Amino acid sequence: MSGQILGNRYEVERQIGKQTGRWTLLARDLQTQERVVIKLLFLADQLDSDDLKLFEREVEVLKALSHPLIPRYLGFFEQALPNDRALALIQTYVEGKSLEQCLQQGRTFTEAETKQLAKVLLNILIYLHGQQPPVIHRDIKPSNILLANRQAYLVDFGSVKTLTGNDNTGFTVVGTYGYMPPEQFSGRAVPASDLFSLGATLIALMTGTHPSSLPRRGAKLDTSRIANLSPEFADWLNWVIDPNLEKRAKSAQAALAAIDQGRPAESTQATTVPKPANTKVSLNRDGRSLEVILPSTWGQTQLLIDQQQISLSTRRLGFAASRPQTSPRHTIRRVEYRPASADGEPAQFTIWADQKYELGTNPALTEAELKWLSAEISSWLRLPLS
Repeated sequence: MSGQILGNRYEVERQIGKQTGRWTLLARDLQTQERVVIKLLFLADQLDSDDLKLFEREVEVLKALSHPLIPRYLGFFEQALPNDRALALIQTYVEGKSLEQCLQQGRTFTEAETKQLAKVLLNILIYLHGQQPPVIHRDIKPSNILLANRQAYLVDFGSVKTLTGNDNTGFTVVGTYGYMPPEQFSGRAVPASDLFSLGATLIALMTGTHPSSLPRRGAKLDTSRIANLSPEFADWLNWVIDPNLEKRAKSAQAALAAIDQGRPAESTQATTVPKPANTKVSLNRDGRSLEVILPSTWGQTQLLIDQQQISLSTRRLGFAASRPQTSPRHTIRRVEYRPASADGEPAQFTIWADQKYELGTNPALTEAELKWLSAEISSWLRLPLS
């Protein structure tokens, strides 16, 4: 179609995308001399009614949007073709490279780069989800995010959905496998659905791997395999990609507010166990590290968890400290409290990483002390207590 004039105004330069029944073209506006994108939907006899509905919805939604990082609606018309008719949607052209193209060229993104992209995209989602009615993109993935002019643009609103009051019923299932949250497979989408897709996209950028090919723990993507990932960002990613909609971040605002320090405490298990009176155990924690000192008559034991590792060491009076037991922080996967048994086995608290870290018997702690410590540590790690 190169050189063809559409709508008596737009000269086609080349095709930039093609799917069954629809083309995406790069053209020049002969009135303004600016490049534009034309999306064509062919009105063939076999046209699916859902395709027409989605195309018309995309037109109506783009008409109402005005955001610097979203392509702008420019026009809409019906075009007669030699053997067919087509609907044409005209949008501003963003000249850039998609994140999918970056991945295909072998590029992966650092945590800092990924986090910066996430902040830009979350602000776009805050705008979309704040519309009345809310606008759900439903197809966030690397190929729909363009890098141009030192910015990230969210494009292709062909799967967009407005969240109106009657959306309790099912509707057309759209999205891309690997980036779709579970609820979209049953035709449901809410603002948190876009957060799942964004989280899966960010993981793809850091690993260079399609989410469907990444290892899982049950139904969840396993973020512990991502190299050089800070515990805080891993925790945040696990929050936004939780397959359970009730446990996932509820809004783009909440996700943006928590991106630098991990999910908010109210979304994890709260500490309800009081510190025992007269205990000599010392616990110090902040956002970056947790330290537990367990004194005894012969020395002390220290448990230290920071951004890089977990370590457990013992120092005996008059002797050099023993070599600490250590593991990478990201290998911590479970925390477990076992109460004292009827046959005399003492209470014990275990942190499971690539090896076991046990508290309770050496030195001996009371059951009240262990209950308190296990609640505090599991809450700080944001891991449920088994």
